[in-house]
Amino acid sequence: MNVQRLCPVYKKWLQLNPLNARQHRLAMQAQTQQAHQQGKRERARELGYQTFEAAKVILNALQYTSSNKEKAIQEDVLAFCTMGMYLSSLLAQEQKKREAHAILQECQQQLIAILPLHATSPSICRLIASLQQTLEHIHLPECTNRLASETLH
Repeated sequence: MNVQRLCPVYKKWLQLNPLNARQHRLAMQAQTQQAHQQGKRERARELGYQTFEAAKVILNALQYTSSNKEKAIQEDVLAFCTMGMYLSSLLAQEQKKREAHAILQECQQQLIAILPLHATSPSICRLIASLQQTLEHIHLPECTNRLASETLH
């Protein structure tokens, strides 16, 4: 998943403005859900990828960590993983199982990468561990065409 869907200038802005970036991420999440609910699958998928990438940029932005920022960081971690799971489910619905699996793997790898950054925050570490466990237990649905053909035989 090395395709970049966000403009480099926008990515840099997201990194430098975490408070505004969080608002943008929320707006992008809403747009993704709206497109999905309207049946615009391709648009929802593209917005999903953009939102996922934005969430990752925000998650990786260098920020001063303190106890009063812990809640925001937890929300960033949670938003990244839930967007990854949502995007993965959109891809699975479109029978794009490899892409769906790659998104889940990227989530797991990212969580592993950021865990040491939050070693002094037990609540963030617990959240990351919980999300890692959840990601490990997600089973993508098999291709419905394949299931239908197996049922007939």
